[in-house]
Amino acid sequence: MARKNNENSSNSGGAEATLKMLNFIDDESKKIQHTIWKNRPLRANKMLKKLTKEANFLEDQVLGLSRSLSSLSKQLDELEEMNEDDLNASEYVSLGLQFLREGNWGAAADSVEKAIAALGPKGLDRSLSIINRHLNELGDLSDSEEVTLNLIREARKKLTNGDFTAATDAFERAISVLGSVPTGEALSPFLVNHFFLSLEAKWPEKTNNGLMVISIENLGENNISPMRMSLPTPLGWIANPKMTEIPEIPPEGFIEIGVEIKSSGSFSADKMLGRNLAITTGYLANYGDLKVQIRVENRTLRNMEGIVLDPWLPEGFEAIRLPFVQNLGPGQKCNLEVDILNVGNNS
Repeated sequence: MARKNNENSSNSGGAEATLKMLNFIDDESKKIQHTIWKNRPLRANKMLKKLTKEANFLEDQVLGLSRSLSSLSKQLDELEEMNEDDLNASEYVSLGLQFLREGNWGAAADSVEKAIAALGPKGLDRSLSIINRHLNELGDLSDSEEVTLNLIREARKKLTNGDFTAATDAFERAISVLGSVPTGEALSPFLVNHFFLSLEAKWPEKTNNGLMVISIENLGENNISPMRMSLPTPLGWIANPKMTEIPEIPPEGFIEIGVEIKSSGSFSADKMLGRNLAITTGYLANYGDLKVQIRVENRTLRNMEGIVLDPWLPEGFEAIRLPFVQNLGPGQKCNLEVDILNVGNNS
């Protein structure tokens, strides 16, 4: 592993670029503050919008680096035997993760490039085949998974044509979008984590579309691995894309994701139950133990009777009986517990 001797010199450029970006953001923040003190709110607002774009770009770059390193680490960890190229790539991945933890994002970016280059054509071909097979087995793909699949196909084509540099570039972009790719069958996150998840459909004013909001709070001591969900939309509504990706969530971390849902055209808007009932479902997962509660609100000016609620449940869990609301007055709300059976523990 003699390559290690060049790390300090080769990483200085990336680290310097990162430092310049952070200094720029800090300087611009001070300028905005002085502009506010000079009583020029419109100019300050314009400067703030521009700075927000720069900060968001930097955040996207860092998240992409994290996803890339996690993906490479996952693939290398699952190899039964590692050759010299694999070991070199693993070393660069470890260095990259360390740089990422230290906030040295430029050096982390250099490490990603070196790790991919160290795999060589054979190692890159193996990685491309693994991700390609995994994505093809998933069925419905999310937007980012579709982008990743196209990039993987591009990389394989470039590699077949002998253009290793172009192939590595496409591969790096692919894993930056997708993140950690499990090559084996993963356990349900509801079996191996402790978290609270809520699902709620909202209906913004003056629009014909709805918004499915997913929120997750990690209550456990370990990271929740990335997961994908097929959104449980109300009857007569469809989500696009059908699959939604949930990124990795650290302990005490919280994430909220909104996905637009549209009418399928089966019902007129005034007859859709989703607009008449506001339903929020909460799931408290505790390492295989699942508690579910539903909050229902009548949004109409009339009584609603005989409401049967059939909540979405993760695979491996079933409702012993479905909740039933006999009568719900105008604007009235109620909370219902759902009796849940863990099929895996009782089979």
